[in-house]
This record gives sequence, C-alpha cells and structure tokens, in this order.
Amino acid sequence: MERNPFGPSQEDIILSAGWVFLLMLGLWFMNMYLYGRFSTLNWSERAKNFTRYATSYLLTVVVYYGLLTLIFLLVDGHPPRVFPLIVALTNNTIVLVLTDLVILQRKSAQIAVENSQLKMNHAIAQHQRLKHQLQPHFLFNSLNTLKTLIKKQRPEAEEYLVRLSDLLRASIASENKTTILLEEELKLCVDYLEMQKVRFKDSFSYKIEIPAHILTSGCLPIFSLQLLVENAIKHNAFTVEEPLTIQISCTSEASIMVWNNRKPKQSLEPSSGIGLKNLSERYQVICGNGINVVESDQSFSVELKLLTNEYCHH
Repeated sequence: MERNPFGPSQEDIILSAGWVFLLMLGLWFMNMYLYGRFSTLNWSERAKNFTRYATSYLLTVVVYYGLLTLIFLLVDGHPPRVFPLIVALTNNTIVLVLTDLVILQRKSAQIAVENSQLKMNHAIAQHQRLKHQLQPHFLFNSLNTLKTLIKKQRPEAEEYLVRLSDLLRASIASENKTTILLEEELKLCVDYLEMQKVRFKDSFSYKIEIPAHILTSGCLPIFSLQLLVENAIKHNAFTVEEPLTIQISCTSEASIMVWNNRKPKQSLEPSSGIGLKNLSERYQVICGNGINVVESDQSFSVELKLLTNEYCHH
C-alpha cells in the first residue's frame, strides 16, 4: 500500500478515530460484562477485582493478536505492530478506571439510599414507640375526664367522646403513614386541644391563625402539631391566674409556627427532648431539613416547614 509522503490523510485520521471509538466501546462492554460475571462470585472483593483486571488485560491482548491480526493481514498483508497493542492496553486501563468510578458512584448512591431508609425506619420506630408510651397515659386522663363529664355534663361528654374516638382512629390508621395534609393534621390537633380545654378549662387557651388557602397547600409529618402542643401542656405549669396560651400560625406561605408562653414546671427530672429530636429526624429524612426551635425565658416556639404535596401520604 502506497504511503502518503505528507503524513496521514484526513480519511486515515477518520478511519483511525473510528477504530479507536469501536475499540473503546468494545472494551467498555467487555469490562461491564466481566464485572457482572465476577460480582456474583462468592469471593473477597480483592480477589474478584484482581481476577477481573487480569482477565480484562488478557482478553485485550488475545483479541488484539487474534482478531486484529486477522484484520490487518486481510487488509494489507502485514501483521499489526506492537504500538497499537500498547494503545489498546492503555485504552483498556482508561475503561477500567471509568468502569470502577461508575461502579463506585453507584455503590455510594445505593449506600446513601440505604442509610436514608435506615434513618427513616429509625425515626418511624421512635415515633411509634413514643405513641405507644403516651397513649396509656393519655387514655387514662381522657377516660377520667369523660367519666366526670358523663356524670355532670352529658352533651359535652358526647362531643368529648367523638373527639377521643377520632384521635384514636387516626392513631391506628397512621401506622404506615408518615405525612398528612395540613388540614387533616390541624383537625387532629384541634380535637386534642379541645379535649385539653375540657380538662384545664380557663387555665388554658389556644388560637389558630392559618389562612384557608394554606390548609390544602401542603402537608406535615403526622401528629407533629399534636406533639408540639402536648409538649407545651406537659412541660409548663399554668393556672387560671397565669394561663397557658398556645398559638398556631403561618410565618410564611411555606412554614407553620407553634408558639407558647413559658412557665416551666419545677421538676427534678429535666425534659429528655426526645419528642422534638424525633420530629427533627423525621423532617431531616423526609426533606433534608430539620425544625427551627426558638427558646427564651418567656416563650417557646417551633417552626415547621410546610412540605409540598409530593411528600403527602408517603
């Protein structure tokens, strides 16, 4: 074959580039196939990787001296030179590195998903444990209050019983639910607050200031508002002279705040904070953000991000 004295022609360059592309493509599929085959073996990672690399380089050499030798002999009657073999081995090294990077990235993503799922499961388990711890105490107080109402105020007793049954039904139905529409969560919270109003009467009041159009614009972790108002009632001392006030309001189109005045109970055992920690973990897992707690001597408030509808009913 006559050579161009002025160097390779444009056709030669295009042909060479085509061969390199086909070579890289072939090496890529070969290495992905080898990874799939060796990943199923019950060997150590080091043994699998070493055998995969050795097999990959061996196949590169065999294919070069086998298939390419035949091609070169048929095309110009000359066997291939050593330099193209070096190129093939170099390209195979590049492909191996890229393959391992893709595999590593895939494993990292899988580990991140698994860790996220573990955190979610942990947060849900903590939430369920807290619910089961609080329910007996809550039921005991509720039934005592209901007993008193039945004796003295039968109409109020009927309303109280309806709210109690709604709360218990929601608690049972929420076993596999992590979020709920704001409108539904607020309804559960109001049921709880009204039951506490019956119990504490004028020593406790609440106010809700949320525009109607916000109620269906997003969702919250289930029982999140109820947890916050319950904490306010549980950890504060209040009387008719110094009542407890709870306010639930919008700080923006995308967040809800629960605020209460403070008069901490004199207790030998400090609050564990496990309820707030659990709620923050649930938020972190669901949307990547925690909750915003603002505390002073006079007040305590928690700001919750209003989750978009894509998170609802998950």
